[in-house]
Amino acid sequence: LAGCDVSLRRLERRGIVRILLIEDDEILADRLVQSLTQQQYVVDAVADGQEGLGYAESAIYDLIIADVGLPGIDGITLCSRLRNGGSSTPILLMTAKDAPNERIRGLDAGADDHLTKPLNLEELHARVRALLRRGEVAPETVLQAGELRLDPVSCQVTYDDTLLKLTPKEYSLLELFMRNPNRVFSRSHIIEHLWSFDDPPLEDSVKAHIKGLRRKLKQVGSGDWVENVYGLGYRFTPGDLPHLEASSVPSAPLPETSLSLPGPAVPGAGPPATSPEAAIPAQSMGTPVPSADSIDQIYQESLTGLWHKYQGLFIQRMDALTQAVEAIQQNSLTSDWREDASRAAHKLAGVLGMFELDEGSDLAREIEHRLEAGGQDDWAQIPALVQQLVEMVRLEPHGTAAVFPSRLAYILMVSSDRGLVESLRTLTQGTDSNWCFLTALEDAEKTIHDSAPILVIVDIPSASQWTQTVEFVQRLGATFPALPTLAITTTDSLIDRVALAQAGIHRLLVKPVTAAQVWQVATQLQTLNQGLTAQVLVVDDDPLIAKVLRSLLEPWGLGVTGLDQTHQFWDVLRATQPDLLILDVAMPEFSGIELCQAVRTDPEWQHLPVLFLTAHRDSDTVQAVFRAGADDYAAKPIIGPELVTRILNRLERARLIHSLAHRDAVTQLWNYQYSRQALTRALEMARLDGTPFALGMVRLDHLASMNLRYGHDVGQAILQSWGQCFQAKFPEHDLLGYWGDGEFVVGLTDQDQVQAEETLQHLFQSLRRQVIALPTGERIQPMFSQAIVMFPDQGQTLHALYQAAMVSIDG
Repeated sequence: LAGCDVSLRRLERRGIVRILLIEDDEILADRLVQSLTQQQYVVDAVADGQEGLGYAESAIYDLIIADVGLPGIDGITLCSRLRNGGSSTPILLMTAKDAPNERIRGLDAGADDHLTKPLNLEELHARVRALLRRGEVAPETVLQAGELRLDPVSCQVTYDDTLLKLTPKEYSLLELFMRNPNRVFSRSHIIEHLWSFDDPPLEDSVKAHIKGLRRKLKQVGSGDWVENVYGLGYRFTPGDLPHLEASSVPSAPLPETSLSLPGPAVPGAGPPATSPEAAIPAQSMGTPVPSADSIDQIYQESLTGLWHKYQGLFIQRMDALTQAVEAIQQNSLTSDWREDASRAAHKLAGVLGMFELDEGSDLAREIEHRLEAGGQDDWAQIPALVQQLVEMVRLEPHGTAAVFPSRLAYILMVSSDRGLVESLRTLTQGTDSNWCFLTALEDAEKTIHDSAPILVIVDIPSASQWTQTVEFVQRLGATFPALPTLAITTTDSLIDRVALAQAGIHRLLVKPVTAAQVWQVATQLQTLNQGLTAQVLVVDDDPLIAKVLRSLLEPWGLGVTGLDQTHQFWDVLRATQPDLLILDVAMPEFSGIELCQAVRTDPEWQHLPVLFLTAHRDSDTVQAVFRAGADDYAAKPIIGPELVTRILNRLERARLIHSLAHRDAVTQLWNYQYSRQALTRALEMARLDGTPFALGMVRLDHLASMNLRYGHDVGQAILQSWGQCFQAKFPEHDLLGYWGDGEFVVGLTDQDQVQAEETLQHLFQSLRRQVIALPTGERIQPMFSQAIVMFPDQGQTLHALYQAAMVSIDG
C-alpha cells in the first residue's frame, strides 16, 4: 500500500522533477543548485547526511544526488539505509577521484551511478537525464517470472536452475522487460532506456539483441515470452504473471509527448489509446480514435492486401535476380542485367521488411552489395543467396507480368478541352493519383453509377451545354450529397456563379486555368471533404512505398500523393502543395539529394519539412542528406508507428515554427503579413463563390499618447488584454490580425452587414469593459473606434476595404 501511495503521489505531480542534493561544500552546492535549476528541476539542498536522510524519508524525490563524505552519516550509509527501508529512488553518488573502494561500496549499497570529483557539469546533466529516464529501481532483489529468475546483484539469469549466458545488452533487455511486464516498448524507447546518450545504436541493433534474447530463452524451454506487437514494438508476456506484481516491480515511467493533431479517423473504432511513441489527443472533428488493437488490425489488413495485390511486381523483381543468377552461372552477366538485378535487389531490401520479412530485406541488401562489388568471389555467392530469398518469400519466379487490379478511388473529369486534359494527364503521369477523363455527361453518369469517384470536375465549354451541366450537378448532389464538385467555366458573371452555387458546385474556376491550378484546387477539396490535417508527397521510384505509406498515414488524417518519376517533381510539388516531403536517395534521373537541394534554394519551399526514407545507411549518405537540407532521416524497411510519430512530430514542429513566425509577440494574433494573406485568400474565395464578405476594423484610440504619458509597458498591457479578448470571442478563427499602431482586423465570411454587426457587437462590448490598473493605483479605460465594411459594395480588394474602413473611422 505504501508503494501504491508513493506511485499515486508521483502521478499527482507528473511533469515536475524534484531532486534532493546532499553536499556539505557550500560553494559546490550553490553551483550545482544553480546549474540544475537552469535545467528546470526543483532542487532541495541540505549539507548534512542525517538531515538528508530525513528529507528523503519524508518527501517524494525523483533523484537523490549525495556526496560520500558527509557530516552526520556518510553517503554510502545513507544509500544503504534508504534501500533497506524500501526506497526505490535513483541515487547518484559523488566520490573522490582516488577512492575506487568508495565507488564499489556505494554501488553495492544500492547506488545507481557515481561521479568523480572534480565534476563536469555536462556529464552530470547527462547522467541525471539517464537516471530519470530509467525510473525507479525495484525494491525486490530478485525478479522472477515462473522458473525464470534474474538477480540484479549477481547479474545472473537462470531458468529452472539452468544458467543463461546473456550478452550485457540481452541482460539489460530482459531486466527492462521483467520490470515492466505487459508494457509495449518501441525500438526507440528501448534505445532511450538502455543505451548511453553518446553511443546510440541503429534500430536494427535492437532487433538483433531481441532475436538473440528470444533464441536463448527458447533454448532453455521458457517459450516465446518476448512478443512482437505488430507495428508497435515488443512486450514481455511470461506464462506465469503472479510473480511479477506491480507493487514489487514498479514500471519505469515513459516520456510523454502531446501533439495537436487528430488521431486516426477510423469509423466504428474503439476508445482513445496511447501510442507507444506519443499521446496524440483527438480533436473535436467528430472522428473517434481507434484503440491500439484497431490500428494494428487496420494496418495488418492493409499490408496483407498490398502483399497479394503486388505479387506480380514482386515476381518481376525476383525474375531479375534469377536471370542474373543464370547469367552468372553461364559466365555471361552483362552490365545491363547486373544493373537491373541490383535495382531489383535494392527495392526488395526496402520493402520486404515492411511485410515482416526482415531477413529477406537483409538477404536482398547483401545481394545488392555483392552485385555492385563486381568481383568473381562476390558473384559466386549470389546464386545461393537468391535461392534463400526465393524460399523465404515463397514466390516462384517466372515471366508473368505484374497485374494491377482496377482502380477504386479516382477523380472524374468531364471535359472536351483536349489541351487541358492532356496537360493533366501528363502532370499526373508517374503519380499514384487516379484520374478518369470523359467527354460526355452521359458517360460520366454511367461511370459514377458503377463506381463513385472521390471528386468530380465539370468543364462547361459553352452556353449551349449550361442547362444540361447544371442539371447533371443537381442530380449528382441529390445522389451523393457529400461528393465534392469543381466547375470550370469560360465566362465570369455573378448570375452564373449564383446558379452554380445553388446547383451544389463547391468550387469554381474561370478559364484560362493551368493543369496545376486544377489539381491544386482538387487537392484542397479532397482535404476538406475527407477531414485531412496535412498532405504528404512521397517521391520514390518504387511505387509500392507510397502505397504502404498511404495505408499507414491516412488513418491519422494525412493525405498521401506518390510520385515515381522525378522529372515530374516540380510540377507535382506545386500542384499538391504538400505540408511534408518524403524522398528516397537513389532514384533515376534525379536523386533525392538533388531534389532536396532544389527545394531548399526556392524561397517558396525552403521551409518545407523534408524526410528521407532510404535503404542506404552508410555514414556518407546520412551526412549527404543532412547537408542537402533534410530535417529527418529514416532507414528502410519502414517501422510503422515510429515513422508515423516522426512525421507527426515534424509536422507539429513546422506548425509551431510557422505560428511563432507569423504571430504578433504582444497580442498573439496573426501579424500583418500573414493575416493579409489569409484575408486575401478569403476574399478571393468569396469572389469565386459569389458570397458576402465583411471586414471589421478596430482602432485603439490615442495609443501613442498613452505610451508617452504612462510608458510603453501600459500600452503593451492594453494590447495584450485586447488580443485575449479577440481570441476569446473568435476561438480557432484564422481571419484575425493585428496590423500595428493599435489597428485590429476581423474577417467574416458568408455574413452580410446585419449579421456582421451582430457578430462583432459582443466583441465591442467586451472591449468597452476593459479597464487597466496602473502601478500608481490609477485606472484607465481605453477608448476605440470601429467600422464594418462590405465586399463588394465598399471595395473589391483588401486595400480598398481598409481605406473605406479608415474613412468611416476618421469621418
